[in-house]
Amino acid sequence: MQIEKLIIYGKNGKIRVLKFEVGELNIISGRSKTGKSVIGDIIDYCFGGNTCNIAEGVVRNTAEWYALLLNNAGEHIFIGRKNPEQGQSSCSICCYQLGISDFPKDITQTVKVDVNGLEQFLSNKIGIINNIHMPIEGQTRQPLVANIRHSLAFCIQNQDEIAAQKTLFHKQNDGFVMQAIKDTIPYFLGIINEDTIRLLSEKSLLKRECINIRKSLTELEQIKGPGLERAVALVEEAKGVGLLSDVTQIDFSNYLSVREVFTNIVKWEPEEVFISGMDRISFLQTEVQGMQKELEDCEYAIKSIKEFVGSHDGYEREINHQINRLKSIGLFEELNFDEGVCPFCSQKLDGESPIVLQIKESIERLAINLETTSRDTPYLDKQLDDLKSKKQSLIEKIKQANIEINALYKANSNAQIYKDLNERRAKVIGRISLWLDSVYLIDDSTKKKEQLIAKQNRINEIDELLSQDLVEDKKQSILNRMSVDMSKWAKELKLEHSEFPYRLDINKMTVVVDKERPVPLQQLGSGSNWLGCHLIAFFALHKVFINRRRPVPQFIFIDQPSQVYFPSEDDARKVDSQEIRMIYKFIYKMVIELSPNLQVIIVDHADIKEDYFKNAIVEEWWNDGCALIPSSWYKE
Repeated sequence: MQIEKLIIYGKNGKIRVLKFEVGELNIISGRSKTGKSVIGDIIDYCFGGNTCNIAEGVVRNTAEWYALLLNNAGEHIFIGRKNPEQGQSSCSICCYQLGISDFPKDITQTVKVDVNGLEQFLSNKIGIINNIHMPIEGQTRQPLVANIRHSLAFCIQNQDEIAAQKTLFHKQNDGFVMQAIKDTIPYFLGIINEDTIRLLSEKSLLKRECINIRKSLTELEQIKGPGLERAVALVEEAKGVGLLSDVTQIDFSNYLSVREVFTNIVKWEPEEVFISGMDRISFLQTEVQGMQKELEDCEYAIKSIKEFVGSHDGYEREINHQINRLKSIGLFEELNFDEGVCPFCSQKLDGESPIVLQIKESIERLAINLETTSRDTPYLDKQLDDLKSKKQSLIEKIKQANIEINALYKANSNAQIYKDLNERRAKVIGRISLWLDSVYLIDDSTKKKEQLIAKQNRINEIDELLSQDLVEDKKQSILNRMSVDMSKWAKELKLEHSEFPYRLDINKMTVVVDKERPVPLQQLGSGSNWLGCHLIAFFALHKVFINRRRPVPQFIFIDQPSQVYFPSEDDARKVDSQEIRMIYKFIYKMVIELSPNLQVIIVDHADIKEDYFKNAIVEEWWNDGCALIPSSWYKE
């Protein structure tokens, strides 16, 4: 998988295309601040990078989409990713298209996917099959599946990476990237191939099954307990709840005898116990509450009548007293006396006297009140007698209802006791059933042990096939062959200590020189040595990837390899030197040696007066207006 074109779709509707030759050296030479380093950021972003590392400025302000036209063994694959909105660090909107000879002019017609979908698509296309790295037992990190993103660690060397002293690979210091490289590089090198992965997956499954079987066996042992000693305790429990007679004799030395007793016990079935009368109790309690209210009303009525009769009797006595006084003077016997005559002295009066009329009316009202009072007394007495009878009847009914309620509660209490006993018996029977089952589980545990042995034997077979020694031997064989190349190339580049072997340490993720003691990259002096170590390591890796047909993109992007040979004040001018020529000649030689299976893309200030260099130049950005983004895009 190599890059044919890098495409930028502008917000202005224009398209910028940067063409590369597959299987060859491609150089973009130009001054600083023309967008050379952005090319590496675009490649990383289009291959599913977590963030868009393109700096804020002209490119971010003018681009709508970034895209690549890939050549995957002759098949063209178009992939694109939308430029993040202003203030955003990433955008998950991606796209791809197959079956094309060139990039689409209208990117809206492509297939839209998210970042994860694009990663999976590219992983499948390049041939990364199902794989998984299982951490060593005891480690808490999750298993890791290698994908296209992991392979980019061996394909990109940005400006701050190509001559780094402490790191070797792309984004090695970002989060968990270093550990991910360690976990996936054995797969990409072919140390662990597809057959190995299949066996590792089978071993992982077998180990999980063994764990489950051991857990099951432990549970069975716990269930069986101390055998017949447990049976003795169960017999006592059965006697305690009445499932066995206290005088029952059992020969505990005879397992069959114990089993027969327990088998008979578990046949026991409880009789259904009804907690009856609860509705009746509720009904009676409601009735009693109603009658008590009615009784209170009755007692209140009786009290009111008695109070009224008491006041009535006093009134009647007062009336009789007044009548007797009137009778004593002869006024009350005859109320039809002459209105023209004084009722007291019998003298004639001059005309009608109002006083006489008033006396007459008062005596008449007194007579009426006395008659009414005398007439009401028998009615009140009868009403009082009726209320007293009703009160007594209510008291009797309440008493009878309470007697019935208490009787029902007592009956239910006895039923609850019997129900509780049944529950205790059921628990004992459950424990006895468990004991009986555990005896049969002995045979089941035997089968499980046989299964465990068989699975463990298969694990041992796989371990022999995947012997760590064999894996280590394969790894060392690959690394040794790489060391031979790296040591030879170190001499070509005149690296420090090149009389000693150079090698890649994939555990420490660095280059090491094997002197009297190992000397890692970070302990080597000068930027030219760091640059040389990066180059020989990357070309050695890609030589292995190519020869072993591993699923790694066959390109290396290198940003500013000449930076270690000139000061920063020379950023804006062309540079050339014997050291730079040696570096480029080595890179060109490696591309020719591995052609057509390796593409190298370099952006740099270098301008070497050599034919191979001139022929490799894709674009030159030295003149005003020459850059990744044409000046016409932002000066219109």
